[in-house]
Amino acid sequence: MTTDNITPDDDPGTLNGWRRWALGAIIGTFSLGLLAIWLIPGDTAGAQNRESVAFPSLTPEGLTDRATFEGIDAALRDRLGAQVSVSAALGQMTVHLLGRSPTSSVIIGSDGQPYYTVDLTLPCRETEESLSTVKDGLAADYDAMTAAGKYVLFMVAPNKTDILRPAVDDVDPNLMRCSDFVRGHFDAWEAKGNLPLVTLWEDVAALDTEAAPTYLWNDTHWTTSGSMALSHALMNRLVDDNQAPASILDDLSNPVATVPVRYVGDLSRLMGMDDVDYITTASFERPGVTTALKTTMGSGGTPLYHYTSTSDSRPLVTGKTLFIGDSFLLSQIPTQLSNFFEDVTMADMAESAQAGDYDRVIAVRVERFIGTDMWPSFTEVLMH
Repeated sequence: MTTDNITPDDDPGTLNGWRRWALGAIIGTFSLGLLAIWLIPGDTAGAQNRESVAFPSLTPEGLTDRATFEGIDAALRDRLGAQVSVSAALGQMTVHLLGRSPTSSVIIGSDGQPYYTVDLTLPCRETEESLSTVKDGLAADYDAMTAAGKYVLFMVAPNKTDILRPAVDDVDPNLMRCSDFVRGHFDAWEAKGNLPLVTLWEDVAALDTEAAPTYLWNDTHWTTSGSMALSHALMNRLVDDNQAPASILDDLSNPVATVPVRYVGDLSRLMGMDDVDYITTASFERPGVTTALKTTMGSGGTPLYHYTSTSDSRPLVTGKTLFIGDSFLLSQIPTQLSNFFEDVTMADMAESAQAGDYDRVIAVRVERFIGTDMWPSFTEVLMH
């Protein structure tokens, strides 16, 4: 029997030779690993868009208070940079290897794209009664604006989940049930023709191709291709409603796209990831049209983008026009349509209070925000 691995006293509980050194090396490596996690850079608070937790003040009284040590623990954890990289690595593995989202705010479709679950859940608060109230509000605003000699148009941009529905249905065919309920009402209202309403579900779907997708991969917003549906539908509607000459449509062709710009999509950020995507914007060349921009802050606390244009020969939509909406409007439409109007302001929905100052108001909402309390009240605006 060999005694290489035991002491001269034949005590098998004590290691000798290379085994002792190996055990020491393992313990040392593990200890260095525990120390190294404090040396890995990373801004935990910044990754969560907040300030770092401050260390609590140490006082004799505080040393007997449990909250003091809990505060120290929280402050130390906030300075543990490793958790940022670990969280990022777990997120990448969850999404790209397992095809699952690490957050309930996002689902991964069968096509591998992330989708915003708010698109699916927010419509579930609506009922026949609530949607009837929405319709009555839009009708009242139409009547009030018409009585004041003003033009108004309501437009709906579709959710990504609606246009790329098969990938969502593959996850669960019931996920779109509430969205379908709301969409069905808006489709019916538009078809009836009693409201100045334009929905873009079919327009955007018709533009969606593999070569030119209408929605960004890691984002809730539409691409330049998808947003063209709004520009074309709007300008055609303005012509139909005698708000613009038909010849203005001649310039709605051959858009010029910008160089793609790197960015991190909102759905990537919701999942705690930093996947890089590329986005473009587009404009239409209109020789002879000169456009100037002046940016100010509105009473609602958000920017007003005020464009004025003069033209040597190209037609312009005359009068003062106000576009109000959400990020679907402001992400793409300013570059596409600003040089088609004599005087146009594009702003967030928060600036609806000044609608009475304009000859023409166009309200644009993304599909998930077309339900209860999501549209401004122009009737109230005109009363003040």
